[in-house]
Amino acid sequence: MNINTIFLFLLVIAAYLNLYLTFNKKKKKTTLPISSKEWREKEEDESFKLWLSQRERLKEKKKRNDNQ
Repeated sequence: MNINTIFLFLLVIAAYLNLYLTFNKKKKKTTLPISSKEWREKEEDESFKLWLSQRERLKEKKKRNDNQ
């Protein structure tokens, strides 16, 4: 057997293996670790906490400026 024939045979095996793995992966249904509703609630909660902290910081800054 010629070396080119062996490489061609290995290339064909790799191509079929790649096709098999590609189609096999698409069949699996992915599940998300968190639902979109939970994600939105988490983001809103973080945004609200950030807003509260900034509001408090601005109040403190205003008090300091009024005292000066």
